[in-house]
Amino acid sequence: PCTTPGAGRALARLAKRLDVARIVVLPDAGGLAAAHLPGGIILLNRALVEDYDDPAVPAGHVLAERARAGLSDPLGRLLADAGPLATLRLLTSGALPGAALDHHAETLMTSPPAPVPPAALLAEMGAAEISSRPYAYALDITGESVLPLIEGDPMRGRLPRRVLADGDWLRLQAICGN
Repeated sequence: PCTTPGAGRALARLAKRLDVARIVVLPDAGGLAAAHLPGGIILLNRALVEDYDDPAVPAGHVLAERARAGLSDPLGRLLADAGPLATLRLLTSGALPGAALDHHAETLMTSPPAPVPPAALLAEMGAAEISSRPYAYALDITGESVLPLIEGDPMRGRLPRRVLADGDWLRLQAICGN
């Protein structure tokens, strides 16, 4: 994972703000934008913090993963990928075989994420007091395929809570050394 001391603190503040255990920024996540792991860990592609001017974009991805985790238990998905023998080994020894973890990581990196119903995502964003518009336009600059997120913005007509302080956002944008 990418890390610098200042950016690490900014990530911790972002994780606390979005009510997740930990956020990890990956330097090379392939085509993966974000993913969730057991234990409330959210993975973000470095492009989400480097390529956008608004911290609401990565925050939207974190909230989408949090919603997705609520729809599909990440530990259940890991155990299903690992198979019954690896699950039995976990139960008896407390460890999963490395090959099972490698397979699960490969599956996460290459499989398209399960869709999150717009209502569930809008509820997450409303609870966090974050506008859904920056996230929606990051997914589709035309807005056509994300119209429910744009029109249903829970912060429409209201002032969203600040996602991160400006200094934290700048430190976070430099987390991978760029």
